[in-house]
Amino acid sequence: MKNRENMEERFDFADFYESHYRSALRYASMYVFNDEDARDIVSDVLLRFLEQGEKLNRERNVVGLFFSMIYNKCMDYLRRRSRFKQIKYKLKQTADRFSDDEFEALCHKELFRIIGETLSGMPDLQQEVFLDIHMEGQTYLEVAKARNITKRVVEYQLRKAERTIGCSLQRMYG
Repeated sequence: MKNRENMEERFDFADFYESHYRSALRYASMYVFNDEDARDIVSDVLLRFLEQGEKLNRERNVVGLFFSMIYNKCMDYLRRRSRFKQIKYKLKQTADRFSDDEFEALCHKELFRIIGETLSGMPDLQQEVFLDIHMEGQTYLEVAKARNITKRVVEYQLRKAERTIGCSLQRMYG
C-alpha cells in the first residue's frame, strides 16, 4: 500500500511530455520565431525537469513552473541573440577600420579572452590538461605521465574542459 502511494505521488514525465510538449513548442515559438530553436529550448527545459526528478511532485504547480522555465529560457535566448547582433555590428564597424590581418587578430583576442575566463573557473586538473594539450602540444600519454594519472583520466578531463568552453562560447554568441 505504501509503495502504491509513493508511485502516485511521483511525477509522471511521460504523461507530462505527452500533455504539454506541443503547447510548449507553440509558446516558445511565439518568442523566438524559429521552430528549431523553440524545440531546443523546450528540450532543454524538459531535461532540467527530468534532472529535478524526485523534487517535482503533484502538489506544486508543475505546469506553471514548466512554462515559466520556458519563458526564462526564451528570454535568455533573445538576450544572447541581441548581444550577438550588437557584437556583429561592432565587428562590422571595426572591420572597416582594420586590415584583414588586424581584424583576424582582434577576433582571436576576443576568443582567447572568453576561453581564459572559462578556464579560470575550472578545476585545476581540467585547466592543466587543457593547456598542456592545446597550448603545449603534448600528447595524452605525455600529460598522463607528467601528472601521474591515466590516459583515460586525461581524455575525460580534456573532454570536460572542451565541453565547458564550448558551452561558454555558445552562451556568449548564441
